[in-house]
Amino acid sequence: MKGSLGSLRKLGVYLYVLPAALIMLVMLGYPIIYNFVISFFNWTLRDPEITFHGFTNYIRVLTDHRFPMIVTNTVVWTVLGVVLQMVIGIALALFVDSMRRGKKYMRTIALLPWLIPGVVTALMWRFMFQADVGIINSVLMSIGVTDRNILFLADPNISMFSVIFVNLWRATPFWFLMITAALQSKPIDQIEAATLDGARYPTILRHVLLPYLSPVIATTGVLTTIWTLNYFDLIWVMTRGGPLDSTSTLPVYTFRLAFEFNDFGRSAALAVVSLILVSIMCIPYIIKIFSNLKERGAL
Repeated sequence: MKGSLGSLRKLGVYLYVLPAALIMLVMLGYPIIYNFVISFFNWTLRDPEITFHGFTNYIRVLTDHRFPMIVTNTVVWTVLGVVLQMVIGIALALFVDSMRRGKKYMRTIALLPWLIPGVVTALMWRFMFQADVGIINSVLMSIGVTDRNILFLADPNISMFSVIFVNLWRATPFWFLMITAALQSKPIDQIEAATLDGARYPTILRHVLLPYLSPVIATTGVLTTIWTLNYFDLIWVMTRGGPLDSTSTLPVYTFRLAFEFNDFGRSAALAVVSLILVSIMCIPYIIKIFSNLKERGAL
């Protein structure tokens, strides 16, 4: 009897999730399948006839002379961006959590960049990064850091780091929000016991706080990795993938293939390659999430 009741309860849980799962399947599954199908066809605006080409689009994408640079840009943009967001977001959350006064005001101020729309952020920073009238160059020259204008968005050597900095400024508050929320229920008893035993803050951070925060860090890491890798509007508005493709990532080049070169088949193939790359980069986070769930007995 107890076993049947337990089975019914589990079935009830799945039934509650079923509507949302069906909506996600329709909203996400159909576009992914449709994109995968058209990636095997030759579909360009120059030729109205859509013909089956097999793996030709994939071969053309992988043998494109731009492809190695675009993949490298995407990896640098994603890995460096997510790591910096994680480190700064966790450090900022821990710092604010340790404050005795002004926590509410600091939390509000820290979240402001995340509330600004991406296009507005890109336009604002593009103007500030301008070589001739940008405020950043004016400030750097006035304090003696440089004696000439720096081409933040026009120099291929520093343009990627410029857009990474802007994305860092905008996206770090999400890490701050997630870690701050998790710290509201931190294990006070363990921290007090470690303090009484003479443990210092770095030891408490390493052996108490970070293990406690690891599930939140893993989940936030998955989300920010996916968002950062697929981020389009900030790069497009600031640099359009230039100069010399130095900031061109997979989403940017996928867009250009479809709407500049009018090659929808090759654009779809590159989108599939991007999906595979996202999945590979998220594997470590997903393994960490499942291991945490197993430790807590949720699986």
